[in-house]
Amino acid sequence: MQKPFKSSLIILFTLLSTLFSCSSDADDVENTNNALVGVWQRIDSTTNFENKFVFNADNSGIKISSETNTDETAISNAISLEWISANNHLQLLINEVIDTPYYFNEEGQLVLSAISEIPFTKIEE
Repeated sequence: MQKPFKSSLIILFTLLSTLFSCSSDADDVENTNNALVGVWQRIDSTTNFENKFVFNADNSGIKISSETNTDETAISNAISLEWISANNHLQLLINEVIDTPYYFNEEGQLVLSAISEIPFTKIEE
């Protein structure tokens, strides 16, 4: 009588462990989106040149570029965007749809392969 009880207990424990250790794809997408949310500045930005992406939690954002010339004149633009990410693939809707694979390098910098070979570093949450 004791042996069937132990077997049932082991099976129950295994099922519960499996059930609670699995994550859903929705959780993975949310975690990826949370990692992207924030202000990302290209690492070669200076006081004379700046290139940023702002990814908001509601999947809206802004692409910001600015350049200051030696004569103190400046050119800048900010373009609103929408973004979607899944499976290390980012889709940006700016004036057109831009699809780019992305990953975080060893330094935690964001690499947007189809946009720039130069990575972006997170400067603000």
